[in-house]
Amino acid sequence: MSSHQLKRTFISLQKYAHNVNEEYIKHPALYKKLPVYKNNSQYWLFSDLYNIFGPRYMNEHNQIVLTMGENITEAKFKKLPRKNAENILKAPDFHTFYSGHVVSIINTYDINFAPNISAETRTNSQDAKLSRYACWSLFKAYQNMIFAQLYFMMPETPFENIYKAAYKFSRIYQRMKLSQAEKIVNGIAHKNKADLQKFNTFMHNTFFNTNDMEELKSVYGAKGTIFDYMGAQSLMARQIALNNAIRRVNDKTSFDKFAEILYNELIFARTNVINRTGRTPEEDISKRSIAHIKAELKAMERDFINKFAFQSLR
Repeated sequence: MSSHQLKRTFISLQKYAHNVNEEYIKHPALYKKLPVYKNNSQYWLFSDLYNIFGPRYMNEHNQIVLTMGENITEAKFKKLPRKNAENILKAPDFHTFYSGHVVSIINTYDINFAPNISAETRTNSQDAKLSRYACWSLFKAYQNMIFAQLYFMMPETPFENIYKAAYKFSRIYQRMKLSQAEKIVNGIAHKNKADLQKFNTFMHNTFFNTNDMEELKSVYGAKGTIFDYMGAQSLMARQIALNNAIRRVNDKTSFDKFAEILYNELIFARTNVINRTGRTPEEDISKRSIAHIKAELKAMERDFINKFAFQSLR
């Protein structure tokens, strides 16, 4: 998604956020007197999330129990410690845990099936309040939904900070997609009995415009493959170039023709990186490897779970 689309998503999520004790939040005089025992957990309605993200990520709007049951499982509950860092005990059993994060309700709401199509009103239909942990669990299943994951993981965080974090961590997803494309392209080369070392050198020299990859790697202290240090923009551009070339191949395509197609796609991708970022792919490289940012994301997730998995909407 573009930054403008992500900003719209952020605004929508902010708009549809609710608090368990909303009557206290909406009235400053009451909020000042909010008893310490009052539950101030936030939640989002399944119907609102469905309208924001659609069935691709939410499944069908009438399959709430199935969708949430796939993401909040007893196995995850069992992995939680007996109490968290704030000495809050976890729920006594999985049923209590699940029902504390997914509260079934009957609601009247509009369902937007697609842009430019009139919404359908559902009267007295099944809906659910989803805790911050439940919302995060939904999108954790999709690596390409890192912005949504971070939105729920980073409460009270401005859009710009979440966007920067999402850009950094999106390298993980783009690296995975590139790895898949590289395997297919190398498979085509292997099938045609090409010298794989020369073939990969050809791809590197085309995309990075260099004849010495080892020198480029040494500048950034990169160990192993340069792919693990590439920025999100160059990772995405390269994997799109490879996938475009793959789609244009058929049984009648000669390997020389495939190499020509691949060369043109890589040149086009390189130009796009420069136009979008003002940097060449060889400048869109980080000194932090994918392994480092994976570890950072895992640490953030552990801290998030340690706090928000122990909350309850009840």
